Amino acid sequence: MKITFKDLQNFVTCSESKTLSEAAEKLDMAQPSLSLGIKKLEGEVGHALFLRSKEGLRLTPHGKRLLPEAREALRSLDRLRGGANTLKFRIGCHPSVGMFVLGSFLRLMHRTHPEIDFEIVNGSSHEINKLVAQGSVDFGVVMNPASFQGLIIKAIGEDDVYAWESKARYQNKLIYNPNMLQALSIISRWKGAPVQTVEVQNLELLAHLTDSGAGVGILPSQVVRAQRLQLQRVPGTPSFKDHLTLVCYPEMIKSVEGKTIFEALKKVFHHSS
Repeated sequence: MKITFKDLQNFVTCSESKTLSEAAEKLDMAQPSLSLGIKKLEGEVGHALFLRSKEGLRLTPHGKRLLPEAREALRSLDRLRGGANTLKFRIGCHPSVGMFVLGSFLRLMHRTHPEIDFEIVNGSSHEINKLVAQGSVDFGVVMNPASFQGLIIKAIGEDDVYAWESKARYQNKLIYNPNMLQALSIISRWKGAPVQTVEVQNLELLAHLTDSGAGVGILPSQVVRAQRLQLQRVPGTPSFKDHLTLVCYPEMIKSVEGKTIFEALKKVFHHSS
């Protein structure tokens, strides 16, 4: 099998681009040459790696399986060449998760492993879970992950979702995110929950409204702590236990860098709890 590191670089860049023309521009090469290079690689591995449509490029199942191995091969080459500042990982998480984890995590990694760089990708936990499965994100910091074939799930820690209120609360309304399964579970088990509701999809805004006294808010404890809000739990209300995890392909967590990232995430999470 005659696969070069340039082939792998082209493949990885295409996987991170919407179209071949976008990838060709990033690689500073002509699009026809890139297209021929991808076809050559597909011939070498014996499988199609991309689906091409009007919507752009999309990895096939074989492409998804190859991507983490290709990225690790390129990182190994960087290490052999002594590329101290070229090691970069893409980490995905919900913005609210990032608020209470990533600041301390990046500070710790800068202090202990300055040679590793990061790109942060935001989305819902479900979206990040899918991006990791597709191979476009290296590590997902995900609450209550779904199981995807080939991915592994490593526990970082636990958090609790409660009903919170401010001492300044002036009305009996329920403030919650209708897309948050944890909130729906609490409401379904809460006898005597406020009938009037305010639906808010952004957790930071939801926390602000709760803190202002606009009602009872359903929030993860870490969000309350991250914003340093003086809220108190509503007594006698149900709760929901969240499980924060690292989701990735086995090749990623087996690497020295993967193990380092996982341990750093666990350390900063437990320190913030």
